[in-house]
Amino acid sequence: MALSLRWKLAATYFVLIVLILGATNLFVVRVLERNYLRARETTHLANANIVATAGQDTLLKADRNAYYLIRDFGDRMGVRVLVLDPRGRVMLDSFAEGWLEGRVLRHEEVLAALAGTGTTGVHTLSTGERVLYAAVPVLRDKTVVAAVMLVADLDDLYAAVGQVRRQLFLASLASGLLAALLGLWLAGLLTRPVKELTGAVQRMARGQLEQRVPVRSGDELGRLADAFNAMSGRLAEVDRTRRRFLADASHELKSPLSSVKALAQALLDTDEPDPAVYREFLQDINTEIDRLARLVEDLLQLARLEEEGVPPPREPVDVTPLVHHVVALMRPRAEGGGVVLDVAVRSGLRWPVNPDLFTRILFNLLDNALRHTPAGGRVTVEALTDRKGEAGILRVADTGEGIPPEDLPRIFDRFYRVDRARARATGGTGLGLAIVRRAVEHHGGTINVTSRPGEGTTFEIAFPFNKTVTTFHTGETSGPYT
Repeated sequence: MALSLRWKLAATYFVLIVLILGATNLFVVRVLERNYLRARETTHLANANIVATAGQDTLLKADRNAYYLIRDFGDRMGVRVLVLDPRGRVMLDSFAEGWLEGRVLRHEEVLAALAGTGTTGVHTLSTGERVLYAAVPVLRDKTVVAAVMLVADLDDLYAAVGQVRRQLFLASLASGLLAALLGLWLAGLLTRPVKELTGAVQRMARGQLEQRVPVRSGDELGRLADAFNAMSGRLAEVDRTRRRFLADASHELKSPLSSVKALAQALLDTDEPDPAVYREFLQDINTEIDRLARLVEDLLQLARLEEEGVPPPREPVDVTPLVHHVVALMRPRAEGGGVVLDVAVRSGLRWPVNPDLFTRILFNLLDNALRHTPAGGRVTVEALTDRKGEAGILRVADTGEGIPPEDLPRIFDRFYRVDRARARATGGTGLGLAIVRRAVEHHGGTINVTSRPGEGTTFEIAFPFNKTVTTFHTGETSGPYT
């Protein structure tokens, strides 16, 4: 079973603390040992000089008086005192051990003392005992005539260092355990947002897209939680939109299919011999199939526009002939409905647009305007450049029924109709303005809508020449244009 992030962090804290405490303890013990030794060395070197100076004449005689002298010094100082001649041979031993007297010692401290320099050194005997050697010269008329060496036992010193080491170890152990518990608690605090995020992501993986995690700080984890909440909200909204879209699309597709089914069933069940009746039924079926085809075409167009990826290419295009082409296609319909269709387009307007999308935008806007403008009304198309020369302006205005203020913010939603029954009767699919919005977005443009119920509606689109930001507005249009 894999360890959780909390335990991994806690283990990391514990290992780091142990390493730091271990290194600190080692440093403290080494420093303490060094200071203890330095103090002992200074003390015994001073004592050796006292012996060499105070008993100078007596020591050189190497008789019983000299022996009593060094024995008394050794007892008071708790050390072994040796007197050596200029060749390093032991003349006197405060311990009076016969095996040592007469032996020549060649230790570094002895050689240094016979060379005129007092020095110390730590040695480990064959028995494992650690001792300190302190040797100084015995001078007469500035000439080295002998040497005095003190041999001091260091077991008490290392015992004291060992005691300190044990105390530090116990203190470190207690501190380490406390630090481990504290580290576990801190790790829990640090990993709590991650755990919450993990749980939320797992729930999202199971299909519960609407998730929120608390934002507890302003650091990286807090920003991550905030970004996750934003992402979750967008995913949930996308999912709701997708579900609503599927439901609306199913409903919209069901309506013409149901009509076709009913008409076909009526044809199968009728015994009417008159061909005109069959022709009427077939004409109705053909109308519903055309409506179904338009709906499918709009669905495919909207799906292509909403696909992620590279947007359709834009290039400088003379939009004047494009406007006249779309107006020519729509003019018979306008005349058939008793609506005047006016065009005010400047020549030589070269805008960075995608010709197909631009044509689709204008076609859908004119289709929407003609469907909502009664006989005797007027629809006007304008194409011009704003005064600053930063954008091309396409404006479609009608004198139709207008849009109620409460419906104005939702007219770009898919399948949204201000008057559903009338919109279906006039052949609208409910996708035209949604397609317009996505096509304008691909151009990085802005779209403004102004409308007054009973007076008409105006759609104004700005195609920026050097801009990629897309915004949508509903309300009064501001800013003069030329």
